Amino acid sequence: MAYTVRLIGAVIALSAGGVPGAMAQPPLAEVMLHHGVQVKGGYAAAFEAHTVPNGPVTAGSLAAPLALLAASAGRDRIDAAYAFGILAGRSGRAASPQQLAAAGQALVAMLADADRRSRIAGARVAGRVFAAPFDRSAVRPTRPAGLREALFAVLNGDDQVDQLIAMDALGLLREASAVVSLTERYHYYRQQNQRALAGGALEALARIGDPASATIITQAAADKWADGRDATALAVAFARQRVLQDGSIAVIRKALDDRSLRDQARGYLVELSASVP
Repeated sequence: MAYTVRLIGAVIALSAGGVPGAMAQPPLAEVMLHHGVQVKGGYAAAFEAHTVPNGPVTAGSLAAPLALLAASAGRDRIDAAYAFGILAGRSGRAASPQQLAAAGQALVAMLADADRRSRIAGARVAGRVFAAPFDRSAVRPTRPAGLREALFAVLNGDDQVDQLIAMDALGLLREASAVVSLTERYHYYRQQNQRALAGGALEALARIGDPASATIITQAAADKWADGRDATALAVAFARQRVLQDGSIAVIRKALDDRSLRDQARGYLVELSASVP
């Protein structure tokens, strides 16, 4: 999402401690190493970089993160959530329905955690592994009970980071019932000159793809608010490409050369089923 690279990424890096607890979590570290996933900068950083495992992910590969998700708390559970997200992949393609159901219960619980780090991890991972593909012919993963309600509860909180992670996840889930709220928030955030929040709402609306959102995206593309080279401008480019298909994918590809926007751009290209260098 527009805010991830600049602020949520910073929150994750500062609060998660950076270096993974390889000695404290040998099974988790070993399974990631087995799949060629580098977690020297932390599990969260590898997740945000859209790291892809080497080789097929088996049920056994997911056993360690699932066990930690179910039986641990704090940082161990957070690391396990990101590890599961990396290994399961977008829309949970590498996980079985049973594994997704088990992980989903833990992720929903994390959304209600008093620790912001847990809420961030729960929303980020749930959004990705239960993401509804843009391709209507693709299999849509079954959401865990209570996920939508938990995300709306986070969205309606006072914390801006919470609002952003909830919008991001609701967009990835293509939650049609969120369109009205997201539209209202987009206009409100713009009026309050809260650029990153407005970009997050617009990005989520583009992902959901409700026809009514096309007008908003067309207007955003035509005014100066969409100018610039920050994360929000890139979110507008994604919205334009997703809804208007106006060739803005070139802007996204160019952003791969910007270190501060690279992960965001890679994520957009993956969503759009475009090749990623």
